[in-house]
Amino acid sequence: MTLEETRRGAPAAADRWRGLAVFVVRSAAAPLLDEAVAGVARGLEILEVVVLDDAQVARVRGTLPAPASRPVPSGAPYALIVACDVVAPVGTSGVRAVADRVAAVLDYTDKRVLRRVPPREHYLPVQASSSPEHALALLDALGDPGILHRIAGPVEDLGRRCAMPFPVVRMLGGTSPGFRARVALVHHPVHGPSVCKVFRPGAHEAYGRELRARLDLGDLPEVPELLEHGPNWLLTPFYGDTGRHIVRRLPGELAQLRPEVVRTLLRFCRDLHERGRFVLDLSPHNLVWDERAGLKVLDLEFVLEYPGEPPAWSDCWSLRGVPPAYRASVEGLPDLVLTRGVGNSVFHPAISGMRRARLLAEPRRGEAAHSGATQLAWFSALGTVGRLHPALRGKRH
Repeated sequence: MTLEETRRGAPAAADRWRGLAVFVVRSAAAPLLDEAVAGVARGLEILEVVVLDDAQVARVRGTLPAPASRPVPSGAPYALIVACDVVAPVGTSGVRAVADRVAAVLDYTDKRVLRRVPPREHYLPVQASSSPEHALALLDALGDPGILHRIAGPVEDLGRRCAMPFPVVRMLGGTSPGFRARVALVHHPVHGPSVCKVFRPGAHEAYGRELRARLDLGDLPEVPELLEHGPNWLLTPFYGDTGRHIVRRLPGELAQLRPEVVRTLLRFCRDLHERGRFVLDLSPHNLVWDERAGLKVLDLEFVLEYPGEPPAWSDCWSLRGVPPAYRASVEGLPDLVLTRGVGNSVFHPAISGMRRARLLAEPRRGEAAHSGATQLAWFSALGTVGRLHPALRGKRH
């Protein structure tokens, strides 16, 4: 199947490649090809990696925009990473555009490859196709008539494995890139409106962690009820959100929380700690307050077990963050924000209104007023017009 045959094909044939993306690794990043592959694999399924010969380099170069000026030359195209996104059915509402997800993966991959390169020596390590049509043009430049046949089966299998098992009402997730899973409001024949979370094959470890958390911690009131689960999906009741836990919104999908909510989350983390576990990515955008079910923590993919003996509660990793050595040895941990002295943003003074000493002490009279004053001070500092305060910027590792 050639590019021209694909263009002339039926709409169903063109629809097959909606999630296709090709990442071009430049020769300056050739020694870091494995890092680039790992970066793309964080959010997309890898179909094939092709190191280019001289003739392919020339043809691929002709299909790419000229790289932006950088202090260090990027070099010629070196390799193609052929990948695929998990796409929702045509016509489904609430779907994040494939181009936006590819851009998010490219941004992560770019930073991953350059993370040990001094800023003044940065170069353009990777470029990405601008559309499925552009991806097909890059593959056509390989001069390999069998490549589309080789990847067609895996693409179709990905669509089958990641299809929602129940009728989709709309996709959920807001502006989240959805690197590990897609979430949808579905209609279940018994449970009615429910939320289904389907994990892609490359995120099977995240699925296992969340399933274990749901099964083992289901007695905790903050853990969503598990209605059903399949080989790569979880079904949860559809929880509404009254916003009762929020004092005010902040930039970056964060929000300042009521002190009693912070205390509840602190108790949740202590319950985890006593069971030899900690949690990362506990952020206001992962919280809802349902009118009937109360406070719920929606994403538990990063409930992890301590690799050894848990530290004292005051040094709990949910509060302190994970040690640098652990972060360096474990792949795929989330990029946290507001990590100055805490592991999760909900415990940062900008969110909780409590410094660490007050957070770990017993609640005192006047805590709500003191918390409110601290939050107002942070709100004033963070609410600068037209730019994001440095404390709210994600920290890459």
